[in-house]
Amino acid sequence: MIPKRGFFQPIDTNGKIGWVWWSIFLMIGIIAWSEILFKIDIVIICYLLIILGIGVIMIFRRRVYIAGSQIFLGRLFISDYEKISLSSLNNWRLNGKLLSFERAGRVRKYWLSKNIATQIKEYMDTHDRKDNS
Repeated sequence: MIPKRGFFQPIDTNGKIGWVWWSIFLMIGIIAWSEILFKIDIVIICYLLIILGIGVIMIFRRRVYIAGSQIFLGRLFISDYEKISLSSLNNWRLNGKLLSFERAGRVRKYWLSKNIATQIKEYMDTHDRKDNS
């Protein structure tokens, strides 16, 4: 299998709260812009661009690399990668783009980009499904 890279988002309370706050700040900017009748106000436009930039950074800062059964989870500006081996995990599942498994006594869920989910599905199809419950 060809190693691939993509992006992931953790599906946990902190991640959800972060996205809720991001959407609140985005809506505040859109409401403020609509209150001034969508005029070109440099302050509001800069605010919206900054909020949209933060959203892009929130997505692109979490990178995932996959090679065979090895998944490497990394973050922007951090050189360490968390290594996850699908062959050594028990009870891992892939539902669409949602990968869930239990590790260190904690259930983890990650939303994966399409190419990474496809690579994991190929791994599931080519290997014994006893690791996948």
